Amino acid sequence: MDIGKELKDTLKYIVLGLVLAIVINFTLGMALGAERPMMAVVSRSMEPTLNVGDLVVIKGVSIDEVKVGDIIVYYNPFSRILVVHRVIDIQEDDGRILLYTKGDNNATNPLPDQNLENPIAPPISEELLRGKVILVIPKVGLVKVWFTELVGKYGFTKVALLVLAIFMLIGMAENYLKRRLS
Repeated sequence: MDIGKELKDTLKYIVLGLVLAIVINFTLGMALGAERPMMAVVSRSMEPTLNVGDLVVIKGVSIDEVKVGDIIVYYNPFSRILVVHRVIDIQEDDGRILLYTKGDNNATNPLPDQNLENPIAPPISEELLRGKVILVIPKVGLVKVWFTELVGKYGFTKVALLVLAIFMLIGMAENYLKRRLS
C-alpha cells in the first residue's frame, strides 16, 4: 500500500469535486439569476414544509413577481444571515413594495418576522430579496448541515483532516479488496 499515492489520489478527487461544485453553482446561479442558487435548510422554522437538510433551489426574481404564499430567501441585516420564509403580506410604502414574512412552524415562529413588538427582520425590500424557492430536494443538504455543525464544533482544519482520512481509508480498503479478489 502506497500511502503517498493514496493521499495524492484522494486530494486530486477532492479538488476535482470542489471545482465541479463551484462550476455547477456558478452555472446554475447564472441560469437562475440568483447569487446563491442552492441552500441547505439549517433550522426548523419552516417545518413541516421544509425540514433541516432539505436543499432548496432559488430563482432570482424582482419583488413585483413575488406573491403572498411564496417561499422566499432574503438577507436579514439584523442577524446578517439568509432566511428562507413564507411571504404572508405585501404592502406598498411610498411607492416601494415591502414583503412581510413568517416561518411555517408556529412552535418556533409564532409571530411574523416583522412583528411590531419584537421584529426579527425589517420589512423585505427589493435590496434584501435574494430570490424565490422554486424546488425542494429533500435531505440532500444534510451533508452540508452536518459538515457545518462539525466545523463549528471542532474547527475547519480538524474536520478537513478527518474527511481526508476517511477518503484515504476508503481508497485503501478499495485497493486491498481489488488485490484480494484478483
